[in-house]
Amino acid sequence: MNSMLQTDFRLSDVEVSDAHDIGHHVEVPAMQNGPLYRTMFPQFNTVTEAQKEQITRWYIEMLENAFQAREEEFLKVCSVDGTPVGFCGWTIIEQNHDQQQAGEPRKREKAQISSWLPDTLDVDGWVALSKDLKAERTRVLKDLDSICRLTFMAVHPKYQRQGIGSMMMERICKETDQQGRCAYVLAAPEGVPLYSKFGFEIIGHVETTHGAITSMFRPSRHPC
Repeated sequence: MNSMLQTDFRLSDVEVSDAHDIGHHVEVPAMQNGPLYRTMFPQFNTVTEAQKEQITRWYIEMLENAFQAREEEFLKVCSVDGTPVGFCGWTIIEQNHDQQQAGEPRKREKAQISSWLPDTLDVDGWVALSKDLKAERTRVLKDLDSICRLTFMAVHPKYQRQGIGSMMMERICKETDQQGRCAYVLAAPEGVPLYSKFGFEIIGHVETTHGAITSMFRPSRHPC
């Protein structure tokens, strides 16, 4: 049994140089059992080590682009030896502001487009699921303003159920509450209990052949 406590982990901001370690040690290992990954890579059970490495390099490149764009907030959790074991990201949606700036280039979307795709990526499946997720997000958020939308939440499987996800959620919810914002996430199955613990309510599902992605909403709260 792993006896590590929350005090053995350190929460800090993310640097662009962290992309390699976060992609390799956190993001890819954490999402391999989830419906999004398995829809994107339907040959997940038979990919070679070289193909796995290619997928990891692709995720690392996208993380680097996102970190460089600086249009989202990111946090990492490291173990005592400095290895990342948890990672999260979120963006603030200001609908009225976005409408006013509708004519300006969308830097975040451009920054996250990779220059190449892994050989094992099911592009059609990825695009179709992305459209379904966007439709669900729009359904929930279209009439709302000042929203904290969680975009990343990952903990390496070896370190799950040790309070790392809660460390990150406590920070996000504290800032969200201080600003009086609501929060939203499209959650993988393993993330639903964590979000429920922090006041997120289930308001919908997007079904995939590998399980449901759950639409969850947290109402705005005034700071104490």
